[in-house]
Amino acid sequence: MAVEEDNVEALMSMAQSNVHAVTAELQKTEYSHFFSEKFRDNTASFIPQLYFMIRSHAPVSFKLMLQRLTRSIILRSSLNISGRGSKGKSRHRIHYYPGIPEFDLEQTLFNYIQNGKNLLRYGDIVGYERRQRKRDVVLMLDTSGSMFGKLLLNAAMTTSVLSYAMAKDFTSIVLFNSEPFVLKTLRDERELPKLIDQILESEAVGFTNIFGALKKGLDELEQKRGNSRKIGILITDGEYNRGDHPAIIARKFPRLHVINMPPEHKREAHTRGKRVCQEIATAGHGYFIPVKEFSEIPRALMDLLAKI
Repeated sequence: MAVEEDNVEALMSMAQSNVHAVTAELQKTEYSHFFSEKFRDNTASFIPQLYFMIRSHAPVSFKLMLQRLTRSIILRSSLNISGRGSKGKSRHRIHYYPGIPEFDLEQTLFNYIQNGKNLLRYGDIVGYERRQRKRDVVLMLDTSGSMFGKLLLNAAMTTSVLSYAMAKDFTSIVLFNSEPFVLKTLRDERELPKLIDQILESEAVGFTNIFGALKKGLDELEQKRGNSRKIGILITDGEYNRGDHPAIIARKFPRLHVINMPPEHKREAHTRGKRVCQEIATAGHGYFIPVKEFSEIPRALMDLLAKI
């Protein structure tokens, strides 16, 4: 069999053509080491796709094993992408104290000159203190359509990247197809693995209602009081077929950025969806970031977080 020959390509091809036969064979205990070894050797990128192929047909125990491996792959990959996260810190001028790590040399010299160029006093020395800038960020993820696991895998990866990168901020996750669903509120402190499992167990079906997703995301931001910066991030192909034009509500966001993911079927370069995403970003006074492949989305999100 393909597993015995370590032929992953053949295994995936067989799973596409006869998922029932492959599932019945792979659930045997003698194959469990194959998946664990692939994960250990960091050559398990095929496992998430296999999970989405067989999850509706596999026995619970085998499905849960692949789900756990998929979750671990997502967490490991997203941690590598996010690194230590977005610093999100601003510099504030403060008076000198022993051990201060940063100085504002220009302002210190100015104070010294104003002092008549006599002795440099403690009061003349100006330093910098870095303070965490709290942000309220709602991430709205398109899970509509029939793409074979790509949308849900993207949702899980971006949720994980956002959670790692903005661990010191407040984040909300909204999944949407025909209707929006709040996976995580700004005040929700659930552990990340539980959020990933919930995404992996959901279905990428339905129509595309971007207007409804933006309305739900805006509601999330408005429910939380305080002086923190409020930011919306939308990830979609822009091909909406339910609800009003999303640019109508996009202008109500303090700031709304759009990552334009590729459509399900390759179309001409300038699609309707791309134009819609550009219009949403313009109305929301945010960045428009198109990507060509789903694999580019997590790093595009990190680049965006570094700017905001």
